[in-house]
This record gives sequence, C-alpha cells and structure tokens, in this order.
Amino acid sequence: MTKRERILMAARGELPDLLPYVPRIDLWYNANSVFNTLPEKHRGRTQDEISRAEGWALHKVVPEFLKIRRQEDTIHRALGIYSLKEMVFDYKFSPEIEIDVLKEGDFTRVNYRTPIGEVSTRVMYSEEMKRSGASITWIDEHVLKGPKDYKVVGYLFDHLELVPAFEDFRKWKDYIGEDGVACTMVGLASSPMHHIQKEFLDATEFYFHYKDYPGEMQSLAESVGRFFDQALKIIADSPAEMVLWGANFDDMITYPAYFQKEISPWIRKAAEVLRAKGKITLCHCDGENLGLMDLIKDSEMDVAEAICPYPMTKVKIQEYYERWKGNLTIFGGIPSNMLLEESATEEEFEGYLDHLFKVIAPGKRFILGIADTTPPNAVFDRLIRIGERVEKEARLPLEGGAARPLGEKLIKKAEARIGAPELTDEVFKSVRGDVLSGNHTAIKNHVQDLLDRGLNAKDILNRGMLSAMEVIGNKFKDGTVFIPEVLLSARAMNEALRVLEPFLAKEAKDASGKILIGTVRGDLHDIGKNMVVTMLRGVGFDVVDLGVNLPVDTFVAKVKEHKPDILGMSALLTTTMPEMKKVISALSTHGLRDKVKVIIGGAPVNDKFAKDIGADGYGPDAGASVELARSLIRK
Repeated sequence: MTKRERILMAARGELPDLLPYVPRIDLWYNANSVFNTLPEKHRGRTQDEISRAEGWALHKVVPEFLKIRRQEDTIHRALGIYSLKEMVFDYKFSPEIEIDVLKEGDFTRVNYRTPIGEVSTRVMYSEEMKRSGASITWIDEHVLKGPKDYKVVGYLFDHLELVPAFEDFRKWKDYIGEDGVACTMVGLASSPMHHIQKEFLDATEFYFHYKDYPGEMQSLAESVGRFFDQALKIIADSPAEMVLWGANFDDMITYPAYFQKEISPWIRKAAEVLRAKGKITLCHCDGENLGLMDLIKDSEMDVAEAICPYPMTKVKIQEYYERWKGNLTIFGGIPSNMLLEESATEEEFEGYLDHLFKVIAPGKRFILGIADTTPPNAVFDRLIRIGERVEKEARLPLEGGAARPLGEKLIKKAEARIGAPELTDEVFKSVRGDVLSGNHTAIKNHVQDLLDRGLNAKDILNRGMLSAMEVIGNKFKDGTVFIPEVLLSARAMNEALRVLEPFLAKEAKDASGKILIGTVRGDLHDIGKNMVVTMLRGVGFDVVDLGVNLPVDTFVAKVKEHKPDILGMSALLTTTMPEMKKVISALSTHGLRDKVKVIIGGAPVNDKFAKDIGADGYGPDAGASVELARSLIRK
C-alpha cells in the first residue's frame, strides 16, 4: 500500500495496513538551510528529498508561499488572494482597478485605486523571519483601517473573477506521486467572515470592528462570499483529492459562538459540495480546541489537521480520539515541543509515544504528524525514531491497553464559574455593567455622572471598574468568556480612565506592582502578549507594553529605565525561545537579575523550559499569568 493510499484511506474512515506518518518539516528545513545546520547526511537535499530518504510521506497540506512562479502569485497576500502552484484557479481584477506595487526594503506595499476610493496594504519578509524559518510573509499594514475602507475592499472582491487553472496543479500532483496527497485551497480562512478576521484586520482590532461596524462587516462578508463561491465551484471540478478549508482555529480566538455562527455553516457547505465530487475536506485545527470539540466534530469536515494535544494544549490525545473517532480523522497528534530537548526529556518523549500508540487503538481515522510543524531546533533523531516505531509498532489495527503515564503534571481543573460580586452600594452598578458588557460609549457618561454627584474617583475605579474586570478575568480563566469580551471590556475601562485620569492622584490606581512585558526578538506575534497585558492592567497592575521583536539589549535597557517588579517575555515560535535565556543571562551580566522577577509564556514554552533557563515562573495563559504575577509580588 502506498503512502498516498494510506492517507486517503485514513481520511475516509477506512483502516489502512499501517498508521500513516506524515511529518511537516518546512519550518525546520527553512531555518536549518539558512544556518547550514541540516544533518550531514541530508546536506544538499531539498525538503522533499529528505522526507523521501527517510521513508516519510510528504506533507502537502500548507502551500509553499515563498516558492512562487511570478509576482502575481502572492502579491495580494494581504487580501488573502493567491495563485500558487498548489491552487487550481487564477484570478483577474476588473480593469477599472489600478494596482501599484512598491518594494521598500523588507516591505512590499500594494496600493489599490478603485472608482470609489483607495486602500493600501504592506507585507514584510525580513532576514530575521528567514532565519526563523518563516514560510509566509507578515502583514505589517492591514487593508481595513477604518469604516470608510469597507466599501472599497468590497468593490475589489465584487470585481474579482476566478478562472480554472489546473495545469500546474496536475504537474505538482504528479511530482508528489504516491508519496503523499496534493492538497489545494481557497485561502487560509474557512468562511468570508473568518477571511476578514485573518487577513483584513489586526488580530485584536477585528473584535472591535466586529462589534462597532456590524453592517459594514456583513456587507463586506457578502462580497468576499462571492469569491468563496467561485473558488468552491472550481475546486469541486478540479483534479485535487483533498482541500484545505480554513486554518488556525482556537477556542478563545474563534470562540464557540463565533465559530458556530460564522465558520460552521461554510465548512458544512464546502464539505457537502466537495463530498459529492469525491473530495476530502480538511481544516487546519492547530490551536486550543477544548471549547470547540463538539463544534469541530459536528462541522462535517473529514479531517482535523495539525491537532496539537496536551501538554501544549488542554486536550489530551485520548480525549481527542475518543470524541472524534466516529466521524472525524485526526491528523497530527505529536506536539512540536516533544521534539525539543529543552521542553521534553528523552523519557518524556518516549513515554508520550508509548502513551499515544496505546490510546489511539485501533488506529482508525488517524494520520500521525507533528503539530503544527517541526521546530527548527528539533532533535532530528526524534523524528527518525517516530518513523521507526511506526514501522515496528503501528501495524493496524493497534492493540489498546494500559498506557505509560506522561512525565508532565496533570492539568489543573478549571475553577468553578464565579459570578459578579455582590455590592451593597448600587451606585456603581452602571459603570460595572458597562465594563462587563464592553460598552465603551455609555461608560464615559456614567463615570462623569458619578463624578458630578460628588463620588470619589478612586472608588469609581476600584468598586465600579476594577471589580468588574476581576469578574471578566475569572470568567476568562475558566473558559466562560473569550478574547472579544475581554478586549471590549478593557476598551470600555480605558475610555472611562480618560475621564477619571485628571481626578486620580498617581497612587489612585493602587497598582499591585509594575510589570514590563514584550515579545522576544524574531517573533512578531502579539495577540497572546496583548491578552496578558489587558488582563494585568484590568486587575490593577501598572503595565508597560514593550511591543514585539525586541532584542536583548532593549529588554535590559527598559528594565534599567522602569525598574519593574516583573519582566514578562512571550514567544510563539520555537525558534525564538532561546532569546528568553539570552535576556536572563544579560540581566545577570548587568547586575539586574536579582532586582526583577522574570516570567515567560507562549505556546511552545512550558514549566520545564522556564526552570531550565532560570525564569521565576511560566504562565500557560492570560488568566494564569495574572495569578502568577500576584504570587510573585506577594513573595
């Protein structure tokens, strides 16, 4: 049986002869090629030649965004429009639309002039991104900057025509042959609204627009929907066997109510159309899926790819398999930090594999892979050993049995949901309600009304606003509210503070302590950092947000300048994790280490890594980071 046949059988719910093993190694390959650190036996080989030499199936789900044939393939990356070899359609804009492309060092600016207005975008691909193995450009300037831009962007999509283009895809599919499955896509989003969220707005700004401009956003989603409908029709008639229909689900970002309203209907629609043509619908579900388990299972997708279980997320692999094996194929299952020496010992790595092979018995509807992808500093031998163990131990059906326990501690159970604290003084009810509901317009009038009635500004802050943010923080921690609610509540609080500031003495905020926080060098991701900043500020900490992509010297200089109680560092990419240790070492060199507590967070790091680099603590999420900061301040 070929690798392609095994993958397709597993995706369709059939039982192949052997568990398919399809490790994704693009990030690892890109970074190690730049540094000339590929394993000696593989130097001079391409990424696919390495996989073939090791006997692995080729992972061909996510396109090679940087290997383009012409500028037009990715020039509209910030609109989420591509024409890559992995795709089965090409595009053309109306001649009424004028497009200018300007190269500015590491940046590429694209200006769009239409009969009803202009919009612009800017993307970046830097040397640091290249060294980290980044496989796609970063959107530095989004196309939506305000409500006036909605109609212009809608015009672009209303005057966009897609045409079938199968030739290059067929060549690529032939190149893959029986070593894998060629996957195509519309883009990286699963629905028009998800497309707007992923491509058109900053990760946090989207939620403000989603609430503030519902009419404009819905109208734009209808225009983008016409693009999706055109693409779906072409894909259904294409030679592709598997279709990537959306990526990057997470129960805090694509939270359950949003997923159910904006994403599920389009996955069902796509799955119905594609299944009728004998095609497989796959979604890249690489985030925290605890709150989305049933919604993903019931969405009618065939394959949930890039599944990253505990210890990187909250859901254990046996929980995924038990809940989904009836109608959904899992693709992934090995957290990327299991390949890192700094995150998992040899015993933990082998123990995880022992555990996995036991709990996914009989092995139906499972494709083994690295979630989300192999990190650049992975122990390559661990990838090899996974393949060797598959060959020896993963003939199907697998036998179940007692599993060797994992080395990590069990996840602490979420605390019981708590409601708003009872207040004997109802006078603060209006501002509390504004914070809880995220009403940033009404709260200014309510605060001013309380001031006009002679109430103390500090009481309004503490008893009205901070008490409400405490409720939001606790509900976020136990998973009963999500990122949009936190951001909207924080915005309401910030608007209220603009009114209160003149009445508050410097000490009136009664801050629990001062915290600096930033994302380390080489990492541009900020939504996790932003959430931690929001939560810490919401409960009274004085927080200085240093931003992203910060070199070691900047952290040291800012610690000298601000003299904080705590320094927080965030990293999403495994390639940037070593920067955290460099910062701690530099603090020691400059005589600052004993003057500040250091905490770290981000998807690839864990408690073991924190201890190994000499940090004072690890926050797995924003809620836990608040408790960690309080604990360190008390000490």
